[in-house]
Amino acid sequence: MKEKTALVTAIGSFSADCVLETLRRLNYRVVGTDIYPEEWLPASLKLDAFCRLPPAAEEEDYLFSFRKLLERERPEKILPLIDLEVDLLNLHREELETENGIFCICGKEEIELLRDKYLLARKVAGSLNELEDSSCRANVRAIRTEYASELDFEALSFPLVLKPVNGRSSGGLYRIHNEDELGFSLSVILREGGEERLSSYIAQPLIRGRVVTVDILRDRFGNTASIPREELLRTPNGAGLSVRVFRDRNFQRVCEYLAERLNILGCVNFEFIRGEGSGVYYFVECNPRFSGGVAFTELSGFPAVEESLRIFDGERLRTDYPLRCGYFTRKYTECRMKR
Repeated sequence: MKEKTALVTAIGSFSADCVLETLRRLNYRVVGTDIYPEEWLPASLKLDAFCRLPPAAEEEDYLFSFRKLLERERPEKILPLIDLEVDLLNLHREELETENGIFCICGKEEIELLRDKYLLARKVAGSLNELEDSSCRANVRAIRTEYASELDFEALSFPLVLKPVNGRSSGGLYRIHNEDELGFSLSVILREGGEERLSSYIAQPLIRGRVVTVDILRDRFGNTASIPREELLRTPNGAGLSVRVFRDRNFQRVCEYLAERLNILGCVNFEFIRGEGSGVYYFVECNPRFSGGVAFTELSGFPAVEESLRIFDGERLRTDYPLRCGYFTRKYTECRMKR
């Protein structure tokens, strides 16, 4: 039997260890990439082959190197782990995917929707309005969203946030508490690209509360699973360090409903803010890749990476895993590299 090969990008990312360990357990030959040298990355110890690639921001060089890598390794499965690479590879997926080598991410049009924060907010708001269960509809809400270019300055209320329509994590986000801060933020955005630049930013009220993320899995047959966690300690760019995995069946039911409406395939991560005092879950965004905290989902008893791989093999999602709720955390350890 021919050995299966999986290609995993950005092996220095938070989700990489969990993904690589699963692939090795399933007897894949694992090829990994990153922008840093192999000996700088402890995850490289779990690879069969490594390739250093240019940053995805250098699009032409990255795509040239990536094509060469695909020709050499001929992977059956391609798993991009960071947003920048998901976006770029999705843009070129028709020319990069082969009959045997598929990207283990959502469909092209679905990812384009998920990466547009304005259109996604409208889609989620419309979907929630169509929910028949009024208690679920009241417990999960979309955040009011408009283009920065359409702000009514006479009707503004603070605090609010400005962020790029296609932003990743907290990149380019402005938290604004008064008119002076708004004026400064708008002047910076205008210097970046004139009035047209304002149309590439959205404005939303600032919701105060705890971040809740949900690992969502969905197969081609409509079977879904959701594993929520409250993020207690986070890195500055939003990766959870200490979390609490919990059950909230009404909330999970809404997440699974949204996954259906957004035509999710495989494993993605929804992000919400649970409002202080109200307990309402406000939808923030969807990351169309494994979350940085997917290992927490695995520790809680749901093998998200393996199930995602099964989904892209055309199999049905298994949802009957007993979930172990509670507190989970991560720590850093030192290791000696090969050289």
